[in-house]
Amino acid sequence: MMKRFFYHSILSLFLLVMFCITGGGNLAKAQSTVTLDFEKGTGTFPYNADWTITNLSVYSDPLYTRGSNSASTSGQKSAVAKYNNKLENISKVVYWISKTSTNTKSSYFLVETSTDGENWVDQGHSPTFKDITKYQWTEVTVTLATPVTGFVRVSYTSETPAERLIDDITVYYTPATVGSTDPKLSYNRASDVVLSSNIADWSEPALSSGVIGDLSTLSFTYSSSNEGVATVTTGEISLTGTAGEAVISAKFDGDADYAAQTPTYKVNVFDPVTLDKEAGTYDNEVTVTLSAAGAQGIVYTTDGTEPTLNNGTKVEATSKKLTFNETTTLKAISYYGETLSGVASAVYTIQKVLAVPTITPEGGTFNYEKKVTIASPGVASIVYTLDGTDPKDLGEGAELISGDSEEITITSSCTLKARTSDASMEHFSEGLATADFIINLPQPVIKLSAESTQEQPITVTIEAEGASHIYYSTDGTDPTATSNSVVKVDAATTTFTLSEIGSYTIKAIALNSALDVSDAATRTCTISKVVPVPGSATMKYKKVTSMDDIVDGGVYLLACPSKNVIMSDRV
Repeated sequence: MMKRFFYHSILSLFLLVMFCITGGGNLAKAQSTVTLDFEKGTGTFPYNADWTITNLSVYSDPLYTRGSNSASTSGQKSAVAKYNNKLENISKVVYWISKTSTNTKSSYFLVETSTDGENWVDQGHSPTFKDITKYQWTEVTVTLATPVTGFVRVSYTSETPAERLIDDITVYYTPATVGSTDPKLSYNRASDVVLSSNIADWSEPALSSGVIGDLSTLSFTYSSSNEGVATVTTGEISLTGTAGEAVISAKFDGDADYAAQTPTYKVNVFDPVTLDKEAGTYDNEVTVTLSAAGAQGIVYTTDGTEPTLNNGTKVEATSKKLTFNETTTLKAISYYGETLSGVASAVYTIQKVLAVPTITPEGGTFNYEKKVTIASPGVASIVYTLDGTDPKDLGEGAELISGDSEEITITSSCTLKARTSDASMEHFSEGLATADFIINLPQPVIKLSAESTQEQPITVTIEAEGASHIYYSTDGTDPTATSNSVVKVDAATTTFTLSEIGSYTIKAIALNSALDVSDAATRTCTISKVVPVPGSATMKYKKVTSMDDIVDGGVYLLACPSKNVIMSDRV
């Protein structure tokens, strides 16, 4: 009876521990620091392997140091103290400076950060040395507008050698965290959860050790289903820092008093939100991917408020892609159940950069006219000119395209210039698109099937590739743009037939859509009447030997190859 009672009781206790712990609570990331403490050094720097120190030497005058030692530039023009290890979410740097002489130089110590250890960004600096008091120490705090993950250094540069003092450089940073649904497991480090003997933390119903015995004397065999996430040793669970799920088992083989059993304990570990784009300034838009491995979901805000389970946009996934086309403060957390990670935040500043429009084709030489497309996708408008002036001046020659593209027709030689603009017409693209067009007006080409025929038609073709119109006459009349007595064709080619007998003088001009006229082309041709021509005849006859062979009134038939036959009844 006792063995069965304990089986149910201790199983309930383990399950109760599991349920109480996995209920969770909000955990905040803890801020950490690294300090270059010159008090620990003697003699020549460097003495701290985590820092690279250049042109700084020991300064130990007891009258002027903040402790036993400070650091001095020792008459150098430059000096650097660089932390060699990458830190996560660097938020501020605090240090102390002093000087040993009176001067009016404007030099200072500068805080810089780098994401790659090579390209450094100015984050702020101390007051200039001309503004601080000799032999007095001034505390300097440089707070970063946006936390940076990377490297940090404090540097000094001057045009002339000088004695400058610096002490106690402290860098504040916040390690990237992993969260657990177990509030007893801290972020990013090993923690203890003693399953077998932590009776004091068990909630009701409390069981008397006199009834079930001292649980700390029992022997359990512990194991983890996923040691990549959590390990367990003698009942102490340690997180590895990797997101995922691990089931911890505490196997009891049973003894004379207690039943064999294997209670389990689930640990869920999840990552905080990471942003694949750093805070900063971007042109027109930026796309950011939020990721949180192992989490149940992500909550983010874009209005500057803090995300919680009750505030913000909730995404039940481990990643989310967002695109911003205006300046936005993004804050995001990951969660598992009711347990929240720390807040990842970044300010994305969007500057509107108007793209230079494209001109298609990019200039050239053409006949009569050319259709040209000016485009810049996504812009409010485009302004262009054909008179060589700058479109942003909005002069008399400026033309507005409402939208991001338009096709125009160029009918005369010109320089096309174009810029994009916003809706207010106050801001224009920095770049200017330019294209030169040469428009020629060549004579049309007149083609004849023949220059002369006898009662046969003549086919006439007039061609003017690129033209919008062809005007022509066949009687020698000079065609003009305003002529009413000529034939007008709204095409670049035309064909017609001459069939009447007579002489023709064909004159033709080509016109573009602006009715600009080419020089006239001229051709002549003739269709003449057929004139009959006598031919020779062949006659069958009886040989005449005397007048007696000729009979008055006789009819003589003549056989002729030609239709032109001369008949005679006498020879």
